[in-house]
Amino acid sequence: MTDRQIENIITSILFVAGEAVSTANLAAVCEMEHDEFLSVCERIIAKKQQEQEGLLIARFEDKLRLCTNQQYAPFIKRLLAPEVTERLTNAVLETLSIIAYRQPVTRSEIESIRGVRCDYAVSTLIEKGMVREVGRKDVVGRPILLGTTDDFLKHFGISSLSELPPVSMDTPDHAEELFD
Repeated sequence: MTDRQIENIITSILFVAGEAVSTANLAAVCEMEHDEFLSVCERIIAKKQQEQEGLLIARFEDKLRLCTNQQYAPFIKRLLAPEVTERLTNAVLETLSIIAYRQPVTRSEIESIRGVRCDYAVSTLIEKGMVREVGRKDVVGRPILLGTTDDFLKHFGISSLSELPPVSMDTPDHAEELFD
């Protein structure tokens, strides 16, 4: 199968899916070894960016997603006139930072770092699709564990959590570094 055929298959699947699809699933559909598929994907992604295509394929950790080229955003906005987006407050950003660096993390762990309740901030982040429930902690009461989503990565323009700036988290005293 040629790169062009694989590109067409991926683009079609991502368009119909409307959300990110795992590279393992796409490799299986293309009847390819995962490593070989990833290599082809990197070539396709680079080609589409180099040719400044309107629709690009973006990789977020082990998933691919169809997205628009940022350089055409003004034209898209002109047509669709999106609603004004709200900025995240400092409290919400602090909470998001803690979740991103400490995930999976419980609300009580977030509150012990921030020193204040985080119900509003967490519900705002869940509503915006940047945070989700990732499981339950294996302790008494089985509190909900929170983690970031692919939308978090997309919003901040990173492909994986490893691209976050390093922060020393050895002791709670260093938590304030997240917010400097």
